[in-house]
Amino acid sequence: MLPSTHAPCTDTPGRSLRRASLTTIRQNHSRALLRAVGEWDLANADILADRLDAQLKSGRRFVRLDLSAVTFLDCACLGVLVSVHRRLITMRGRLILTGVTPRVLRLLRLASLDDMLLATSVSDTEIIDEGLIVAGHTGVVRPLIGA
Repeated sequence: MLPSTHAPCTDTPGRSLRRASLTTIRQNHSRALLRAVGEWDLANADILADRLDAQLKSGRRFVRLDLSAVTFLDCACLGVLVSVHRRLITMRGRLILTGVTPRVLRLLRLASLDDMLLATSVSDTEIIDEGLIVAGHTGVVRPLIGA
């Protein structure tokens, strides 16, 4: 069944077309790696919430969300990430944001979330030709400081 992809989201008529997808790259009984692509805003924040909630309901306590291909992220989606982060903390788990771009990092800083959410600029996934290859990054992930 993996990887599973949520169908692209389209924006309302009369506005420019926005697309976003969320793909489950890898998962087991306690961990999941998901990859978000495109523009994430109020129009599709519920999809992000539902997909992350499904991971928690399945008992996965360690969720990594790769944001390296996210071109836009708004406060509605930040609220989803904070909510999931808090729920995972109560489950003795973690939400880790990977592939955090300078634009997303700036948003985290403006919202004063850069010290709360665990984030790294290193991406968990890499696109090679037409396939998605899971990179074998290891090491400790700490909140981004500086950069």
